[in-house]
Order: sequence, then structure tokens, then C-alpha cells
Amino acid sequence: MNGEALIGTWKLISWQVVVNGEARDLFGAQPKGFLILTREGRAMALTTADNRRSGEGEQERAALHKSMLAYTGRYRVEGNEFVTVVDASWNESWNGTEQRRRFRIEGGRLFIESAPAPSILFPGKIDHRRIVWEREQSTGFDATHP
Repeated sequence: MNGEALIGTWKLISWQVVVNGEARDLFGAQPKGFLILTREGRAMALTTADNRRSGEGEQERAALHKSMLAYTGRYRVEGNEFVTVVDASWNESWNGTEQRRRFRIEGGRLFIESAPAPSILFPGKIDHRRIVWEREQSTGFDATHP
């Protein structure tokens, strides 16, 4: 598939973990987030759960960390996969890794799936992520001309 179709800003619609064929909305039914894929090959993703609460204490900050993900890096397209070489992430163990995702675009939606792998959330099980994004519509705003 042509990577040109990926370029743009995508709003998060759903973020699921699939375990033993069962899809789970771990970030809630209405998670928030954006995926930005630039023509120059930069990817930036931010995803947050729909039920987050602010907090100053150690437990509240830990809960905030567990209810989000964010990373950025250079990406490339290989067939029906895009691969991001992570250079900054909310999870230090992702830095320097390649995050490979299968994708397809239908209408204005981008469907992404990760490869099945041992689950860090459900020990002893295999899971994968299923994420749906919707292309953000242009507002006609031009930041270069106030």
C-alpha cells in the first residue's frame, strides 16, 4: 500500500486489546488521542483513557501513567505495515525499538493491528492491539498566516 494515504492527523476512535479472541476496551469506550504522520516520515502518537482524573499524589500520578501511551519516531511503510523506529516514548523500554503495525484504510478510517505477542497485561496469554483512527478534517486554519 502507498504510504501517502497515511499522511495526516488521525483522531482516536477506539483502542482495544484482544486476548484469546475477546476485545477489551482497556482505555474505556471513548479514549482520547491523536496520531500524526508527516510527509517527512515522523510519527507521533498520544493515547489516553477516557476516565482519567488529575492527581498530585504518587498513586494518582502512577494511575495517569498507566492510562496513557505516547511515542514518536521516524516511520517507513513496508507493504501493508508501517514501522516506527522509536526515539522518544512514555515507556523507556520502547526507545530504540521498532514498532511494527499492520494497517488498512477504509473511507476516512485507519485500522491498525499489532502482531500477537506475549501479553504484559495478562501474564501467560497472547494478545494484540486493535486501534481505529478517523482522519481529522481540515478546519481551514492556516497557522502561517495570522
